Amino acid sequence: MSINFKNISIPFKIISIVAAILVIFMAMENVIIYKVTYNKMVTTNKQNMKLVSNEVYENFKNLIKIQISDIEKNALNDEIIGIVKDRNSTSRDEFKTTYKAEIEKTTNRLRTYVQNNKNDEHVFVTDKDGVIIVDSENEFLNSDLSQNDYTKKALSGSTSVSSVYISTVNFKPIVTFLQPIKDENNNVIGLTGKSVYTDYFSQRFDNFKFLEDGFLFVVDSSQNIIYHPDKHLINKKLDIPELISITKDNKNFEKSDMKELSYKKGKDTFSAFYISVPELKSLVVLTVNENNIKSASNLLGNLILLMTFIMLIVMVPLSYIFIRKILKPMNVLVENTVEISKGNLAVVNEIKSNDEIGKLSMSFNTMTENIKSLVYDVKKVTEGLLDISRVTGTAQQNIVSGMEIITENTQLVSTDTDKLNNVINLSVSSFEAITKKVKNIKEQSTDMYLKAENIKNINNTNLSTVTSLKDINKESTDKLNGVNTSFKELYTDIMGIKDIVEVVNSISKRTHILSLNASIEAGRAGQYGAGFSVVAKEIRNLSEGIVEQMSKIQDIVGSVNNNMSKTENSIDEVNRAFDEQYGVINDTIGNYQKALNSTEDIVSSIENIDLSIETLNNENSSVINTFKEVNTICFKFTNSVNQISSVIENQYIETKNMDSLIQQLENSTNELREKMNKFSL
Repeated sequence: MSINFKNISIPFKIISIVAAILVIFMAMENVIIYKVTYNKMVTTNKQNMKLVSNEVYENFKNLIKIQISDIEKNALNDEIIGIVKDRNSTSRDEFKTTYKAEIEKTTNRLRTYVQNNKNDEHVFVTDKDGVIIVDSENEFLNSDLSQNDYTKKALSGSTSVSSVYISTVNFKPIVTFLQPIKDENNNVIGLTGKSVYTDYFSQRFDNFKFLEDGFLFVVDSSQNIIYHPDKHLINKKLDIPELISITKDNKNFEKSDMKELSYKKGKDTFSAFYISVPELKSLVVLTVNENNIKSASNLLGNLILLMTFIMLIVMVPLSYIFIRKILKPMNVLVENTVEISKGNLAVVNEIKSNDEIGKLSMSFNTMTENIKSLVYDVKKVTEGLLDISRVTGTAQQNIVSGMEIITENTQLVSTDTDKLNNVINLSVSSFEAITKKVKNIKEQSTDMYLKAENIKNINNTNLSTVTSLKDINKESTDKLNGVNTSFKELYTDIMGIKDIVEVVNSISKRTHILSLNASIEAGRAGQYGAGFSVVAKEIRNLSEGIVEQMSKIQDIVGSVNNNMSKTENSIDEVNRAFDEQYGVINDTIGNYQKALNSTEDIVSSIENIDLSIETLNNENSSVINTFKEVNTICFKFTNSVNQISSVIENQYIETKNMDSLIQQLENSTNELREKMNKFSL
């Protein structure tokens, strides 16, 4: 038999929907909480495992640093350095006998150190060949370590650490640390070292536990367990295949990377984090059963599921009972609503509580009273609407007539405004044309002003030049006068030269006569006068040469005299020309001065004209701006008039349409009055 959900009571519908939503919501919430909590707890536990593993690794690193620091101190000890130098400078047997006391002293010192450090197997010193020469334990003396890889590394100059190996003395796992001993030239002359039990690294983890059964263990590269909380497993072979495959790859011991591993042992699955300690060639492993990681999360999920089931069993019946009781007054409201739908507005709900149902009943009563008042008011308003409709019809006719007159006048105003706008546009165009012409005149006036100013500057320059020319003319006249005077003095000197030439000619004639007389006398003297004859001949030649040269000088003096007379005449003519030029220059200066004065008057007049044009241009611009503003105002006014005209036209159309609306209002009002009369108040 099928059940129609529409016929089910409201309380049952509500409790069914609430229960279904609650179940779905709680199921989703519980699943989300469980998933988030489960993942969070598992992730947190694994993160804690990672942090603990990393802390263990850092602990190992710090312990290694402590041991390296100890052997570094020994490598710097002067006593140990001295013994190594002594050994390297002598033979092995000679060293044992010669430095016996020093060896014994150093041995006791190392032995005391080992006794104070229970984790050390022995402390030793080697020579440059890697052979132990001093040791805290005599069993190790003369042991050759040179074949070990970690010894070779130390002999090359670097600190080295061996991997874990089994001691040949007490068969315990140990680690050896080596530090090179260097001389003043930084050359390796020996080694200092110590062997430490692996318990030194693991003893502090004996009481360590993670969750319920989590523990730490350490395994070396040979798959030997070198530490385990179960002491019986130490020195035993590893039996976890997943870890064995990891230890077989030497690359896993080269970097200190934290990695996760999952493996099975029997029926249980274990989760582990491991990290390499490269110095020890070992892996530190933290492992825990995955059931312990997930147990808390699983318990939390079961508790959430149980609490959800109990809550649903209790809440559903209680909710149904309370909803039924709360919704009981709703039946009365339903009955009264049916009465109101029949037109009976006299019904009243009885209010028994102040809850939402009581408030709903109160609101229902208020609504009924308001409806009564509304019906009464509607009846009154309906009568008023009928009267208003009649009056509105008459007013509508008057409004239509007025709107027609307004529309016609608005169109006339719009036409006149367009004409005014056109006139203003023509005025603006005319003034803009005048402004352009005035601007052109101003540009020509400015050009004339610049040219007049240029002419003025040229006149000033020419006036200055002519004045300078006047001064130069006067100076040239003065210099020509000086030249004329100098020519006169030169003429006097030349006349003196002429007199000298005449005197020389007179002396030359006498010398010639004297040379003739001397020749005559030399001829008379015969051979004794031969030498004197030669002298007389030379004197005659000299006299003739002088006469010849004096004749040339006389010609030159005559020529110079003629030229000087011509030059003197030329200088006189130049003086006359300079005098005439001086007068002309004075007249030119006067004319330039008059032209300059006229140019200055022209510049001043053009400047006044330019200022007047600028003023006129500004006034024209002001008028144009005013016309443009008027034009803008007229344009806006025209737009406003057009908008008003459009609005009035639309209003006119709407107003004409009001006739039909008023008739519809009257018809609707009559219909409303008939319907309101059906209500019983």
